[in-house]
Amino acid sequence: MKKFKKWQIITATGAAIAVVGMGSWLAFGKSSSGPEEMVDMTPMVQTVKEGSIASSVLLTGKVTANQEQYIYFDGTKGDLQSILVNVGDQVTAGQAIVQYSSTEAQSAYDAAVRAVNKADRQLNDLLTNGVTIDTTGDEEADSSSASQAQRSLDTQVGDLRDARADAVANMEKAKALLDATTVKSSTDGTVVEVNKDVSKSTTGTNQTLVHIVSNGNLQVKGELSEYNLANISVGQEVTLTSKVYPGKKWTGKISYVANYPTEAGQAGANAAGSGQGTGGAKYPFTVEITSEIGDLKQGFSVNIEVKSSTIHPLVPVTSVLSDGDQSYVWTIEAGKAKKVNVTLGNADAENQEVLSGLKKDAQVIINPSGDLEDGKEVGKYDKID
Repeated sequence: MKKFKKWQIITATGAAIAVVGMGSWLAFGKSSSGPEEMVDMTPMVQTVKEGSIASSVLLTGKVTANQEQYIYFDGTKGDLQSILVNVGDQVTAGQAIVQYSSTEAQSAYDAAVRAVNKADRQLNDLLTNGVTIDTTGDEEADSSSASQAQRSLDTQVGDLRDARADAVANMEKAKALLDATTVKSSTDGTVVEVNKDVSKSTTGTNQTLVHIVSNGNLQVKGELSEYNLANISVGQEVTLTSKVYPGKKWTGKISYVANYPTEAGQAGANAAGSGQGTGGAKYPFTVEITSEIGDLKQGFSVNIEVKSSTIHPLVPVTSVLSDGDQSYVWTIEAGKAKKVNVTLGNADAENQEVLSGLKKDAQVIINPSGDLEDGKEVGKYDKID
């Protein structure tokens, strides 16, 4: 009996071990092969929504004046007579900045004015006094003479009016040349550079006489690579930081992105393409500063963080599967499973951005199992919206 009891105990223990082993196989052996083997899991379906994944592009740029004016020496206007401002002067739009010698231009304008006045006198005299004719008493002959005189008068009036129009045109040209001898500021601002040491004999170079920058309004200019071009667009918000003031930030937005690269940037791209250099094409961009300027100064180098504002369909990361290099999701349409190939964008811990292949409001299975087949009835599923 003791042996029997011992056998029973051993047998019972063995049975227990067998049961535990079988349970372990069911509980762990089956799940270890991955989610595709979970054929008994009820599909959970979620409606695709649109949004953006937090991401940013880092650029660099330099703070510049929003408006500035360079006045260059122009020998065609005559001899430089005087520069009417000094560095640090505050100027207003329309203020005279540079004066060229105007003697010749003034003489030409005065002569043109006299020509107009002369044409006016001749025309007024002709219109007032007309022409005289001698009468013979022969009505037919006198009528013919009168008609001929009228035609002559009309011709002379037309010629004088043409001459006056030419004189007025010459006067306007002379006035423009005279006005050009005085160069005026095009903006309110501060004079930051004055150069009185210029040479009339120098050719092929721009000699700056005066440099004026606008007060208060600043912007940031820089160049972005061809690799970042697709991620940057006008209107995107940015955050600016400067190493000069590490604890401060400024806000702005992209106001301009060039469609064509700079000549230097294109040359670098061509060299890289031919194996003679590195880098890609460079595209100029501008940032409008929208916050208070504060301590930000012209000439500062700043770091620019461009915030993503692109909206795309978002799906849970658990819904995305892959077959080699191709990513896909399972959706439900009319109660049937549909395999949809997708192109992926950014992702975070919970959501995946879908760039193409999936539309808003699609019903995506967030826990796809291995028994799903394209076009097969799904049966029971839970919606978790």
